[in-house]
Amino acid sequence: MFTNPIIPGFAPDPSITYYGGKFYLVTSTFEYFPGVSLWSSDDLVNWHSHGAVLTRTSQLNLEKANNSSGLYAASIRVNSNGRFYMVTTNKYTHENFICHTDDINNKWSETHFISSDGIDPSLLFLPDGRCFYTSNGSVDGVRCIKGAFINPDTGELLEDFKNLTKGCGGSSPEGPHLYFIDDYYYLMLAEGGTGYGHHEVILRSKNIYGPYEANPNNPILSHVSRKGHTIQATGHADLIKLDNDEWYAVFLAIRTKPRPLLHHLGRETFLSKVNWKDGWPIIGDNGKVEIINDYGPNQEDNSDYSVLFSEPLENYPYLKVRVPKPECYLLNKEDRTLTLMGEENINTPLGHPTLLAFRQRGFHELMKVKINPKSIEARAGIASYLSSDYHYRLEAKCVENNVEVSLIRHLHDFEAITEKIVLPILENLSLMIKSDDEFYYFYANDEFVGKASVYGLASEGTMYNTFTGALFAAYAEGGRAVFLDKIEMKSIK
Repeated sequence: MFTNPIIPGFAPDPSITYYGGKFYLVTSTFEYFPGVSLWSSDDLVNWHSHGAVLTRTSQLNLEKANNSSGLYAASIRVNSNGRFYMVTTNKYTHENFICHTDDINNKWSETHFISSDGIDPSLLFLPDGRCFYTSNGSVDGVRCIKGAFINPDTGELLEDFKNLTKGCGGSSPEGPHLYFIDDYYYLMLAEGGTGYGHHEVILRSKNIYGPYEANPNNPILSHVSRKGHTIQATGHADLIKLDNDEWYAVFLAIRTKPRPLLHHLGRETFLSKVNWKDGWPIIGDNGKVEIINDYGPNQEDNSDYSVLFSEPLENYPYLKVRVPKPECYLLNKEDRTLTLMGEENINTPLGHPTLLAFRQRGFHELMKVKINPKSIEARAGIASYLSSDYHYRLEAKCVENNVEVSLIRHLHDFEAITEKIVLPILENLSLMIKSDDEFYYFYANDEFVGKASVYGLASEGTMYNTFTGALFAAYAEGGRAVFLDKIEMKSIK
């Protein structure tokens, strides 16, 4: 028994592998640093942050990456010698690249360029040790899923790309994954775009270069016809075989509770059983899956956690915007404080704000911090954050002997202070955000400041394609601010 989504909140484009008794999974991070989030599990049920793959600026350039640009879908694979490989696309630099590690618990290698064309690369290691690379892209001017053998340790192409297939007729063929099963090469891919037309199809061939025949019962995963269902936009799947010969799929989907065709949590990682019939896989119940709300007897409840300032930040799945700026995030583990040195404002286009963010993982959540108000040199606070263009800020600044706390809404290109309260300066200032299905509620020292609709952060209302999801964040602008003890994250169901 497992709870879906298995990785809630902003965790799209999952890819999975298995080695040494553990499952490892990567998800996309777009304009956020560190790049390509890594998760691990002993049982496919309980998942934990395992850090990230790209943790150094020498590996990852996001300097001026647009919102929802940067790192697209990654794939993770491991060869027979236990070397792990990750391959991904940086849309900002127009690069597909690869890196590796011989120890999944330590740093990954520098990256190696493969190709500038296409997105969503993946790898297949054949029984003889050779590595075949696939992505979408163009061959001789034809849009297709393409493939070629590569040297995975250097990224060198060992042959010209070949056109494997133009897909099964749906728009935007992408996210290809190739498998060698029972003498067939199975090529699975997503079509329909990563919105409400998203679905998964599969083809197969006896020859790695094709021709590939389509499954007559495609799609093998689709909620296109289930308008109004909580789960939408299913696709971008990856298959995994267990030691007991059972098969599962991880895939992305969105939750649209309670308003159909609106979502703000982002694309999340789901899991489903896979059955085989007549030589073809079927995900879920004939391509349909359900939310599972109850924890099984072997599943941990990870809905509550605190980011303790007595521990390294790397212990937690944090995200920063574009560049890491370690000099702006000063942790004092003995004093249990985090000093944020604010530089650019949160709403700076293509900016590098001092903002420490964590995924909003459910509809009913709480984030709470404490700040030393006397330490605030300009402005500091917390935010419900989708991007520089879409966020709500609960912001504090000192004015004479008081502290002003303002609720600021930034939507599209418009920003306004909509509520404000004035409090006396005390030893610490508590700031809190609570969320439910419809609203974010903002508090200062337990005094209600105001509320704002969650749908201001819904991807469907943005002025460009939004591939990320809502985050809770602590930030500072224009100078120093000292946060005390911890960042509390909690489910409030």
